Amino acid sequence: MQQNGDNDKVSPAFTLVELILVMAIMITLLALVAPSLARSSRQRTLEQEASRLLALTEYGRDEAVSQGVPMVVWINPSTGHYGLQEQTGYTGNAVRRKDFCLNSDTHFELTQVAATQLGVVHAIELAPDGSPDPASANEIRIVDRYHSAITVSRTSDGWSYEIVKEAR
Repeated sequence: MQQNGDNDKVSPAFTLVELILVMAIMITLLALVAPSLARSSRQRTLEQEASRLLALTEYGRDEAVSQGVPMVVWINPSTGHYGLQEQTGYTGNAVRRKDFCLNSDTHFELTQVAATQLGVVHAIELAPDGSPDPASANEIRIVDRYHSAITVSRTSDGWSYEIVKEAR
């Protein structure tokens, strides 16, 4: 504590030891929390990709019904690209076609391969009434580089798809 002549004012300050102690505590807490934050971020990325694929499937169903044209959700597992288009041999509104690309840290795993053409897999085929073809993939796994995965799977009634989180 410093005193300024006739004024008895105290100038508050931290000592170097106190600052070093606070920094050491903050670094320790950060080291404990960082792995959990990284896992959370990776899981969020997988969930976003699965949600986008599921939304594309629902959009494809809507387009198949509204245009009266069979639609195909296609996947190129080697490049991570996927999208929606009308089935080969039919003409639909080309503006309604969609193309997406997976995050660079993720990739597709297909257990059941449907029709393949130039490395592109017709994963889900939707009839003009919106129903998925029985030969469509039952599940599509999205896996990150740390082998965490999330699955877009056909529902038990077979009429749509849902996101299934895998237990760790």
